Amino acid sequence: MSEESRITIGNKPIADYIVSIAILFNQGVKRIIIKGKGDKISKAVAVYNAVKDRMGDVIKLENVRIGSEDKRGKLVSFIEITIEKLI
Repeated sequence: MSEESRITIGNKPIADYIVSIAILFNQGVKRIIIKGKGDKISKAVAVYNAVKDRMGDVIKLENVRIGSEDKRGKLVSFIEITIEKLI
């Protein structure tokens, strides 16, 4: 399995993303980037908070990146939250 994986937040329930992150960490992924665009930014933060609550000291917040990207002529804001498994 790779060192890094990416999860893009969409319309699934938050619990689905938490399970996906736990599975990726159990498969040996060391770093996961949680990305939320537009109105999914707050959901990406909620996913991070839920994962942090459940996994506690096993993960750490490595980086938070915010910005905008051009999607079909419109600027769309995004957030990328990078978490790393410590143990």
